[in-house]
Amino acid sequence: MKTLKILALLLGLMILGALSWLLISAMKAPHSFIEEFKTEMAGIKNNKVILSYPDDLLERKTRLDSRLAMSDDDSIGLRINLKEKFLYLEIKGIVLHKTPILEQKSSSFFKHLSVAEKYVLFHNPLTIQKDDATISKDQFQEVIAPKDTIEAAKMTEIIPDTTLTEPVMYRLYLNHGIRVQITGQLPDSIPQFWPRFRFDYRDRYKYLKELTRSVIRNKPAPYQPTISLVINSRDAEAIYRAVPKKGNVILEL
Repeated sequence: MKTLKILALLLGLMILGALSWLLISAMKAPHSFIEEFKTEMAGIKNNKVILSYPDDLLERKTRLDSRLAMSDDDSIGLRINLKEKFLYLEIKGIVLHKTPILEQKSSSFFKHLSVAEKYVLFHNPLTIQKDDATISKDQFQEVIAPKDTIEAAKMTEIIPDTTLTEPVMYRLYLNHGIRVQITGQLPDSIPQFWPRFRFDYRDRYKYLKELTRSVIRNKPAPYQPTISLVINSRDAEAIYRAVPKKGNVILEL
């Protein structure tokens, strides 16, 4: 009996030690990522062209260059302006739709960026590499064609409006390892806890696997700079379905 207690205690200490090591690695990840990024940017940001601009003009150049680059594309693009707190759908430089950002939260990585580093990262639009969402990209509904106008009228009566009953959450994974998470704000009367829990659980489970793998292999813990936004639910759904799968995204910090 005493031996079992000792073994249980040792096992508990081992598990506690492993969890502590995972936690420490996760906490060190942002700092390690930022330091590595600063090292990579050291030579690029000292470019003579970049250094020839004062900070205020370089910020303006970053915005103009990215918008001009996106206007060359024939597809709809997404522009996120965190200072103005607005999201814009644009094509050829024309704003098709804009929606206010109700809540926003950004990783510490973005706060450590210099103006020159922002130029290097954002003077061209970022590209969506992949996405993860609670809704489908394309909305299709299979219906049988009505025989006459009376039957057609009946069909419109029974087709429910689900635009405000389905929680809208999605993540856009961009190049440079940057991620944008957008959540649609719904009325409090609509249950959202479990859909959000399931959506977040998949992400956290994937992160835990990657973190464990990196610790075992003695590699830096994974870290993904993230911008989290809350906007109107209808707008969140419309934006997700309007922007192409490999669409362009402009970040204006």
